[in-house]
Amino acid sequence: MSYHPRIECQDVASFQTTRARNSELWFVNNQKLEEAILGYAARYSTRYEVKLYALAIEGNHIQKVAHFPRANRAHFMRDFNSAVARSVARYQSNYPGGTFWARRYSAEYLPGDADIEDRFFYTVLQPVNDGLVDDILDYPGYNCFEDAITGKERECKVIRWKEYNDARRWNPLVSIEEFTEICALRYERLPGYENLSQTEYEALMRNKLKERTAEVLKLRVDRVSLGAHRLLKIVPGSRPKKTKRSGPRDHRPRVLSKDPERRSAARAWYFSTYFEYRSCSRRYRDGDLSVKFPKGTYKPPLFTVAFCGSIA
Repeated sequence: MSYHPRIECQDVASFQTTRARNSELWFVNNQKLEEAILGYAARYSTRYEVKLYALAIEGNHIQKVAHFPRANRAHFMRDFNSAVARSVARYQSNYPGGTFWARRYSAEYLPGDADIEDRFFYTVLQPVNDGLVDDILDYPGYNCFEDAITGKERECKVIRWKEYNDARRWNPLVSIEEFTEICALRYERLPGYENLSQTEYEALMRNKLKERTAEVLKLRVDRVSLGAHRLLKIVPGSRPKKTKRSGPRDHRPRVLSKDPERRSAARAWYFSTYFEYRSCSRRYRDGDLSVKFPKGTYKPPLFTVAFCGSIA
């Protein structure tokens, strides 16, 4: 399953997760890094016209619930993850360098409105699910819930570092403010609630949050949360005692849905596209450059080999 392609789909939202190498906790207790990540989320979601529903910056991973109407998830994730990796190296003084992410991001489809809502609350309640706090209000890091349900745009500063560093070569006194832009981080309202007023929507979401928080706490009744005080003592770059681990060949669901019909239909679409892609890919690599690939897939790279004669 892990080697199946990530097919683009402009009609269906998806849930993405990217984890740091060795599950190291680099996204903790660093406000500048957090602000930089939010800034890049704002910049690239605007650039690629992404409908962002939720964003979680956990200790060693970042998760998003998003819809890509322009079928450009790969481009968004490439730019966003690259920018985050550079930001860690820039703002974490003890970062040793090297590849930051453990592997490529995982992405699962959310075929229905209820599936998007389920994954929204899963993302929002990550600190509670992981036993960090009992209430998201106690979590010392960023939580997207308030931004998402109020519909307010968060103004984020994004520094154009390349232009700034190029300018400093000629003028060491150049101001960084000249290369700082303001980007708006905006979350979409969950689908299915378009007819509610803003006040009604907020009240409903807060009630749902209370209910789902109670459900999570009931499941982890024997686990005591770390609490904000202990979380603030975590050293960036350290490794957690326990973390979710999966290998490159471990099974990962392609579709996240509790409804068997939606799940079955989405899987049928995915695998039919996948098998068509595999056939086209084989023909393409065999030399048929005119082959037409199925919608939402990318052509594999072609490798050119130069044969040189022996030197006399």
